[in-house]
Amino acid sequence: MPDPVASDFAERGYCIVPASDVEVLDRLRTTMRDTCYELLGLPRDAGSADIAHDLDHLHRHLPDADAAARLRLDLTKTLGDHASVGRSVFAAFERSIRPLVGHDVLSQRVANVVLQPPGDPHPTVLHRDAPANSPYEVIAWVPLVDCHATKSMYLLDRQRSAAVLAFHHDHPDDPHGLQHLLDQHAEFVSVSFGQALLFWSGLFHGSVINAESTTRLSLNTRFKSLFAPLGMKDPLRYFEVIETSPLTRLGLAFQRDEG
Repeated sequence: MPDPVASDFAERGYCIVPASDVEVLDRLRTTMRDTCYELLGLPRDAGSADIAHDLDHLHRHLPDADAAARLRLDLTKTLGDHASVGRSVFAAFERSIRPLVGHDVLSQRVANVVLQPPGDPHPTVLHRDAPANSPYEVIAWVPLVDCHATKSMYLLDRQRSAAVLAFHHDHPDDPHGLQHLLDQHAEFVSVSFGQALLFWSGLFHGSVINAESTTRLSLNTRFKSLFAPLGMKDPLRYFEVIETSPLTRLGLAFQRDEG
């Protein structure tokens, strides 16, 4: 019987899936809250037992957009130095990611952090990750707070992304027509904490100014098969090996011994 996640992903280019290990996700969210407070110079007891509330209201500690941008960069660097977010995300959503990439798994070495307080003037413009990234990658977008409407992100499914690309090729100097097409077809996704949006790197996606009353904090990281073609990223710098299958380990040992 076909895997429903894989079937949905193949048809639309994305799916929203529940965590198979919520405890791993809870620990990751706690680490993010504690790291935010540490970077902001807040006392250890500043956080509450309600981590979701603390993260939803991070903007109360950020006087302006520049402060938010600095915190995002500091978070990215700190997590890259001290934690493998990719391993945690894979552990939390393994049941859904594995049917898409197989048993020889690479993860993005340093995850991307998105921090968007209410009214932040720097949304993510419409884009797609491929061809700079491999078209054989899955992006896992993991909100650490409940995300909906303008607090979330928008994307176009596989069919509509192809229509946008075709329009841009035929009308490269018509940004208004492209925007009209986007307004017609882009959908905001509602993704709660405990879920992930898994989407193909060839889909167009982006965000708008957060018009909600709470802060958006999310992580995104990429997964691919060890043997899938690469994009333009240096695999040794960009990826780390999460796991390999027994057959791959035998093959690698054979090549090493023969060489």
